[in-house]
Amino acid sequence: MENIKTMAKNIENDVVKWFEDLHRIPELHDQLPKTTAYVKNVLEELGVPYNTYSNSGIRAVINCGEAESLASTGNEKVIAFRADMDALPVTEETGLPYASEHPGCMHACGHDAHTAMLLGTAKIFMEIKEQLEGKIVLLFQSAEETSGGAKIMIDEGCLKNPDVDMIINFHSGRLFPGIGNGQVGWKKGSVMAAVDTFNVTVKGKGGHGAYPDECIDPIPVACQMILALQNIVSREIKPTHGAVITTGELHAGTLVNIIPDTASFGGTIRTLDPEDRKNVCRRMEEIFRGIASATRTEVDVKISHSYPVSVNDGRAVDFFIESASKIVGRENMVEITDASTGTEDISYYLQDVAGSFGALGSLAPHSDGICYPHHNSKFRIAEDCLYLGAAIYAQCGADFLKKEQ
Repeated sequence: MENIKTMAKNIENDVVKWFEDLHRIPELHDQLPKTTAYVKNVLEELGVPYNTYSNSGIRAVINCGEAESLASTGNEKVIAFRADMDALPVTEETGLPYASEHPGCMHACGHDAHTAMLLGTAKIFMEIKEQLEGKIVLLFQSAEETSGGAKIMIDEGCLKNPDVDMIINFHSGRLFPGIGNGQVGWKKGSVMAAVDTFNVTVKGKGGHGAYPDECIDPIPVACQMILALQNIVSREIKPTHGAVITTGELHAGTLVNIIPDTASFGGTIRTLDPEDRKNVCRRMEEIFRGIASATRTEVDVKISHSYPVSVNDGRAVDFFIESASKIVGRENMVEITDASTGTEDISYYLQDVAGSFGALGSLAPHSDGICYPHHNSKFRIAEDCLYLGAAIYAQCGADFLKKEQ
């Protein structure tokens, strides 16, 4: 088999073109007509069969070697790779010649890079598929930034028929600190946090600010509840686990001399352990209701669950390290020491199959020399790292599906 890194380098111009074309047409959530049309067109040009999902998702399946005969014996191996495709409601300020053509919308998180890299991976697999045995599943997914497109695709069967054994994915840019361009980050166990949101309304009894004894003031009660949340983090979570409860909004009153009837607040809960997630949500409700009872107020509590914790499988990570090292060198494999309290819907895939989620350092400076972070209007991807992403995925697939001697 030809050296996969060399093969990826040979198609670098294609991958960069796909990336720049996709960067010009960012789209939001699961409304991705131009993006999906572009991806489908490239897959068709490569001769890769695909099917679609209700949320603009696309699944391509590449049969390698004697895949069908292996499937009939139950010995088939299947490995999946995933790229998110959606953009962000950000007005681009990069000044790039291929900047967004859609006002108020920008690929500011590298999903255009993810999609281009996976298309490059598809091209490599189509050239080497007869030298492998099993199936490659390529998942092009919508709505990572919003409602969790991964879950919809999973519910509609994207990991079944063929049944995926392992999923490999990594993020571009610089999602984790300390990972330079061309380096690959890895971590076993929890790597991205679960996120939930809470909205609370405290109901008291309004009146004149001069006569608080005739009222039930909801404002100090809401403040007491907000402060009590930090006791959960500092006293009820194992210190090595980590959790973040952020109150991001607080609303009450209309005039300085009126005690309002209600006060409301809301925020996010981020946890890195599934049990901590359950316990934090349970304790929040108990604390809110306990304070309300003690202060003669009523309280309405709504906790909405979003993405779960992203937990990497140890053996999948070991496999990823071994394969990626063949592309970037062992010296450029960097352990991610601290899990991120950001969240990612790769978590849904990792709940269903063994997998590894990591990072490919690929952040480029703006014209002012500053490397701006994800979700910034001046965020840029280092194009010279794109072929490495395609190569790493292809190497993982080649190693997983190598023919038995």
